[in-house]
Amino acid sequence: MAHYFGALIRDLRDSYEARVGERLTMAELASRAGYSASVIGQIERGEALPETGKRVRALDDALRADGQLTLLWPVVQRLGNHPINDLAAATNRITRGYRENGTCALTGGDDMERRHLLQLASLGLLAQSPIFNTGEHVRQMLERSLGVPSGGSEDHWEAVCADHLRALLNQPPRQALDDLVVDLALLYQQMSVAPADQITRLQRIAAWMSQMHANLLTRLGEYGQALRWWRTARQAADASQDIDMRVWVRGSEAVFGLYSPRSLDSVLTLARSAQSLATERLTPGLLQAVSAEAQTLAVMGKNQEACDSVQRLHDLVERAQLKGRFGWSGDQAFFVSSWVHSFGGDSEAAREARDSTFAQSPCYQNATNVRLHEAISVARSGGHNEALQLVTQVLTDLDPAYRSRMITHTARRVLDTVPLDKRAALPDYRTALNTPIPT
Repeated sequence: MAHYFGALIRDLRDSYEARVGERLTMAELASRAGYSASVIGQIERGEALPETGKRVRALDDALRADGQLTLLWPVVQRLGNHPINDLAAATNRITRGYRENGTCALTGGDDMERRHLLQLASLGLLAQSPIFNTGEHVRQMLERSLGVPSGGSEDHWEAVCADHLRALLNQPPRQALDDLVVDLALLYQQMSVAPADQITRLQRIAAWMSQMHANLLTRLGEYGQALRWWRTARQAADASQDIDMRVWVRGSEAVFGLYSPRSLDSVLTLARSAQSLATERLTPGLLQAVSAEAQTLAVMGKNQEACDSVQRLHDLVERAQLKGRFGWSGDQAFFVSSWVHSFGGDSEAAREARDSTFAQSPCYQNATNVRLHEAISVARSGGHNEALQLVTQVLTDLDPAYRSRMITHTARRVLDTVPLDKRAALPDYRTALNTPIPT
């Protein structure tokens, strides 16, 4: 556990710039937490642990970890320096139905560590977690005692995914993520004992749920973890051999890449590779990929190419009739138009696209971001103070639990349009922008 705890600290330090907006070196972390740089290095390598809970809180505060380290600390104290492999091996002897080998076995690396943590969770060793405080582990043990089989049919998992999709669109991202993790653990348990003829269908479900998990991590600004879950989603989709799911995962990753530290070139490459994979097949994933291409070109300043992509998107939507599949909603093409025309400076076209978006009753995420598109459009027209006042109002009106990193990322794009000498006039804007999402 010391190794896992240290790796988490290193991951938080590596992702600090993406989350907070400035770099955090090992020396700076050491200074803030009251350690030497060499001791921080030992902790990150799993060679040492903090001496007290007070030290852990200092590290948590310095890393802006929002309680992740303090939450895990009771488990680390309990399990100490025991290698997580040894602890998981001990659980293998008493975890019913565990399969080490066979077609469902997982390989080493991140997947192995994830499996070990899930095994520890199944024994209640992570009972300090908010997920397990809800009694979920007790419910699962009760089901097993009643002889109720875990998991369910493909139809069952399709319904589960649909429920999580609704939660993703309507609930605060942290709440939606916690609920999704529980079902990911259940899906893993079912996949570990499922017969070979069911694995491919469950891999498709794993791809979809992993895609939603990466989506939510991006909304929470946990970009390093999101990248790893996007990779898992792609691998699961490829293993399922479902072409629609493969394109959907890649198209979605391209869209969410726009709200992360990824370069615009890499997002554009991802969007176009998803389109190539789709060939002529009209799927929600293709629409996502074209959307990402149009939005990326707009941010790059390639206005005509962006407008051409938007026109192609609307043509595809009219032909495809895919509303509702994988969560593709009627407002999304208009949302993309709003983005493109706002960045391109066509204020009238942008206004019409915003009106069309609102007419489709978008989810809170799109509704809020479209208001920020208006601020981008106003700023492009020279109304910098008006644009910043609009952003301040939008962020102030939004419950902090819903103030995802996708929303604040768009808000920062408004700031990018404002000359430096005008940015200091509205400190409330930066206060609202940097308010952490409640955990």
